[in-house]
Amino acid sequence: MLPRGVDIIGFLTAFVALTFLGLLTGIVTGLSPGLHVNNVAALVLATQGAWIGFLAFLSPDSTADADSAGVLLSCFLVATAASHSVFTFIPSVFLGAPTEDTALATLPGHRLLLVGQGAKAVALAGRGAVLGTALAAVALVPLRLLLGDPGDLAYQFRPWTPTFLIGLLFALAVAEVRGPTRLRRMSRAVFVQGLAGCLGIATLRGGLPVDSNLILFPLFSGLFGLPSLLIGMFGPRGRIPEQRFERLRGLSRKDVRSAIRGTLAGAAVSWVPGLSGGAAATLACIGTGRRAGPSQFMIVLGAVSTSTALLSVAVLFMIHRARSGVAAVTRDLIGQFSEWREPWSIPLSLLLLTTSGVVATAVAAPLAARLARRLAGRWSRSDPRRIAAASLAAILCLLVVATGPVGVAVAGSATLLGFVPIALRVRRVHLMASLLVPVVLSYLIPLS
Repeated sequence: MLPRGVDIIGFLTAFVALTFLGLLTGIVTGLSPGLHVNNVAALVLATQGAWIGFLAFLSPDSTADADSAGVLLSCFLVATAASHSVFTFIPSVFLGAPTEDTALATLPGHRLLLVGQGAKAVALAGRGAVLGTALAAVALVPLRLLLGDPGDLAYQFRPWTPTFLIGLLFALAVAEVRGPTRLRRMSRAVFVQGLAGCLGIATLRGGLPVDSNLILFPLFSGLFGLPSLLIGMFGPRGRIPEQRFERLRGLSRKDVRSAIRGTLAGAAVSWVPGLSGGAAATLACIGTGRRAGPSQFMIVLGAVSTSTALLSVAVLFMIHRARSGVAAVTRDLIGQFSEWREPWSIPLSLLLLTTSGVVATAVAAPLAARLARRLAGRWSRSDPRRIAAASLAAILCLLVVATGPVGVAVAGSATLLGFVPIALRVRRVHLMASLLVPVVLSYLIPLS
């Protein structure tokens, strides 16, 4: 229920305005690899007074109650996170500039681009995003039953988190066991994981003078994006194939299964302590890869990205713990959360936040697909070596501006490591150990 004295029409007007403002903000952050949603969240918290004035202009009654104003600002952040999760696939596919959540999308996305389906890669990620958000909304009550009373899984699972993450790394290595050289392939995978883990420890636990919200940008750009661009720069002359712009086929059962897979991984990252979006993508990719193909893989990653953005905030109402920067700021903005005692009595504030995420994703997905089609048309008329060189220069400029010389050094070290799995002919997903190993150590050897 809305507090007394709050005009419903005015409140809904402010709700719609902030949702679409969040959509636009997410477009900007998603298309800019150096920007993160957490930066927007921190800015909103630091300038909360100015935002309250803006809300008073939209709907004077909405600022009469602090909780109502906090819910509206949180809706803006959720919409920003949802839109960002969709549009971030565009630089990942076309520029090879991955974020933590889209690092794995760089690989199948580029493969689709090089066969004339770059726009399709973004559209498929958008389809996965829409499905993932819808499934996440449906999963609210089951997740509440699982994490809270009577399941109480959030409390019982915490001591087993390091074991779970180690098992995830082991499962990735075992997935390489195929063909006549199965043991050799597995040992190579473990070797890559070890190198990546060492780099992750040095980067994430080494006390580098780089903003914690930005340090993953140079790390994942070097591991996943820059090696592909350097290979493209020194590859043979030619042109990127003419991009095809056919419509996506109708929704299939395979698409739904892929989206469910991604949503389950996103649900895991929303409450498992220390598990992040990149690690969730790793979890979702086990058992897909070549068997599912790059198209289904893009749907999986789209679902992971948006379901994580929505459910990480929803978990606040279930176990009162923040698992993302947006969730942490939402907790500060709303203050007192409505008790979610009865599973079917979803708090109104959570319903509003969920609606913002669903609407933003539903609008962002077709917009991103349309922008991707326009970019693909220009890409097909260009020399891939020039595109690779221009993309490399753009990423380096972003690295210098966002992270300085330390970030460039991290990206350089990560780039060297990024060539190792290519040379050893194992999957680059093992490089995600750079994130998983430091998380495991955070449980075993906490930083003082």
